Amino acid sequence: MKKVVAIIGTRGIPACYGGFESLAEQLVSRLHDEFDFTVYCQKSAFFEYPGKIGNIRLKYINLCANGMQSIPYDMVSILDALRYADTLLILGVSGCTLLPFLRLFGCRKKIICNIDGMEWRRAKWSRLAQIYLRFAERCAVRNADVVIADNQVIVDYVKEQYHRDCELIEYGADTLSLEK
Repeated sequence: MKKVVAIIGTRGIPACYGGFESLAEQLVSRLHDEFDFTVYCQKSAFFEYPGKIGNIRLKYINLCANGMQSIPYDMVSILDALRYADTLLILGVSGCTLLPFLRLFGCRKKIICNIDGMEWRRAKWSRLAQIYLRFAERCAVRNADVVIADNQVIVDYVKEQYHRDCELIEYGADTLSLEK
């Protein structure tokens, strides 16, 4: 029986927005034979709402995956995924303030978090949002089973700031298709 993985924190697939969406799309397209995937999707980002693309389950959330709504969007997705998934792959930290409570109450699901890298430092956020995002990052790093970053600077930051190992998984342009 295949492990069930829930991908949380993106606008969804098919990818039409950014890096996390592209990552999710690549993961499910390359690993669908090894895992059963469910991808959480922002309902307003799509015109149609198929329950599946191939054998990938899609669940639509009626909140925005970005900005302030990303907090309840991710939390709703996390709480729903706890009902069925073996592993939660959380992309970003918005909903990760839930993780200490999950651990406190004995949650044994595997939690993998790509922290996206010092989001709290971005000037676009208000001071209150920056404080929340830094706290959410701390919750993610301290409570995830595996922490992922997409560049060495973030890996080094996690090691220095939190004294925690962080897996480096670089991703970027599909250079093979660029060569054609």
